[in-house]
Amino acid sequence: MKGRKAVAILATLWCCGGSEPAAVSVGPIEYSEGQLLGLSVARRASLAELTAFGLAVADSSTAALGAPLVERWIDDRRLEILAAELLLEQAGVEDDVLEARYLTTPRWELTVRHILFFSERWRSAPHREAALAKAERALESVRAGADFASTAAALSEEPGAEGRQGLLTPGREGSWVPEFWAAALRLEPGEISSVTETQYGYHILRLEDRKVVPFEEARSMVVRTVADEIGDPAQVLAAWMVDAAEGDDAQRAAALEEADARSITLPEGERAELERVWDDMVYRWSATLAFRNGMSPAEVAQAAMVALSDPSQGTGLVRDEISQHRELLDARYDLRIGRGAEG
Repeated sequence: MKGRKAVAILATLWCCGGSEPAAVSVGPIEYSEGQLLGLSVARRASLAELTAFGLAVADSSTAALGAPLVERWIDDRRLEILAAELLLEQAGVEDDVLEARYLTTPRWELTVRHILFFSERWRSAPHREAALAKAERALESVRAGADFASTAAALSEEPGAEGRQGLLTPGREGSWVPEFWAAALRLEPGEISSVTETQYGYHILRLEDRKVVPFEEARSMVVRTVADEIGDPAQVLAAWMVDAAEGDDAQRAAALEEADARSITLPEGERAELERVWDDMVYRWSATLAFRNGMSPAEVAQAAMVALSDPSQGTGLVRDEISQHRELLDARYDLRIGRGAEG
């Protein structure tokens, strides 16, 4: 405890600046040379990265921080669709074939009502056991005949559940986390699921309705499925790109222009899935490093120093992962790092 208190005092000083020039600075937070004595360049860089991420968590700007990465992921998916389209054109596969195939394995849009008891996986065992017990009692109640909507309004811990009575916006594959989607997909309209665990806690689902997604809206998924079965779409796209331009960046730009020309877009469910991947990364990093919304710069600095010195494998892995996304941090914050000690 004494060590953490000392770090907290120093963190306050770091945020307020001092007479010494900053050895590391990130936004409003400055660390002086004396305060970082003995830290190598690599460790100082890691501290700057942790501090920048902590600031983004503190001011709820992590979505904006990750937006360029998510957009690149979206473009990658669009190029996958383009690759499949090119292969099917070479193979002479028309839409009537694709639509016939789709009718054998259609995509679904589900309307679900649910009851949620929050207990994220990082919570303590007693917290999770208590949440699970509440979920099991609620399940017994609705299976015994209690009105599901009224029960959701009364018990669900999801914000806004009272007004919506647990009703969610209709979703397609990718719209919800995999465990939730799988549980909903197994139900017939009117059926109630068993208690279902996700990263958010424990859910009880009731399927209100389901309908087949029109072929036109599911076409990009069918295209990729069929293309993968008859050839190598990536190889076809690579050959097309070589003919289109020279250099990796120019080839990618040419392919994205072709995707735009063909009006290739990513289905909303897939877009939501990719946004959730980033959100999940942020959630895991924040929980591991003890960053939270509303932290002051002094608190961010304290948590960053604690995370830098934490020898645990989990924290080390998170530090490495954040470092791999340094370009996102550089684009949002002015990370300035002194030379420091060598080694």
